[in-house]
Amino acid sequence: MRIVILAAGQGTRLRPLTDSMPKCMVPVSGKSIVKRQIDVMKQCGIREEDILIVCGYRQEVLREHLSGMNVSFCVNKEYETSNMVYSLMCARDEMRDDIIISYGDILYKEAVLREALDAPYPASVVVDDDWYKYWNERCEDPLSDVETLKIDAEGYLTEIGQKTKSLSEIESQYIGLTRFRQSGLASLLAVAGEAAKRSAANIPLWRTTRNYRQMYMTDLLQGLIDVGVKLRALRIKRGWFEIDNYDDLLVAERAIGRREDCY
Repeated sequence: MRIVILAAGQGTRLRPLTDSMPKCMVPVSGKSIVKRQIDVMKQCGIREEDILIVCGYRQEVLREHLSGMNVSFCVNKEYETSNMVYSLMCARDEMRDDIIISYGDILYKEAVLREALDAPYPASVVVDDDWYKYWNERCEDPLSDVETLKIDAEGYLTEIGQKTKSLSEIESQYIGLTRFRQSGLASLLAVAGEAAKRSAANIPLWRTTRNYRQMYMTDLLQGLIDVGVKLRALRIKRGWFEIDNYDDLLVAERAIGRREDCY
């Protein structure tokens, strides 16, 4: 089993912290996001050699930061003009049978990662049912930032990542952590490949105006849903943070300082 950490981006909303380091290296209460992630992974029994980091921006700084660890790296050389799915596909040759994909700007407790590790489904997506209070801390108007997420009666996603102005269309929120086993991974790679072909032929993708190079992970997940792949919702209640901007950083550090969430 392999964990792929997507950490190629520049993190412009965290400047000037990210002027000299990639986003995943931003310190949260004294320890970088990526080192906190790796610590949790090791607590769950994952070996360093099974961790693959897709890097790009300031990759040399990240490699130095993690020197002494036996993690591996894959480079998105086009990080300035591409997005998450393109970064993920840079690691395509390293993805066999069973993977967890983690955003590089999130913190999560051991219990959250274990939800993904223990999931028996071909394709699983970790979602937070207690998202609303957290988004209220992060921004004045949660609806300006969140996206749709709908789950059917059997526990599978039917929609993700669409803009909305209605809370009724948001049953939970995606946290940036997914698990794909065998047939699920084969479907993910096939849909990503189809997206690349469509964009090359100027054919629109599923429910987005973005092309293959600019695809978000939620675009890919929606594409999977639309071609009939079942994505199981792994429902949690908090135990994670996203560090996308300074407000996010302050929210996380306040909670850690109060020992409400210790990562």
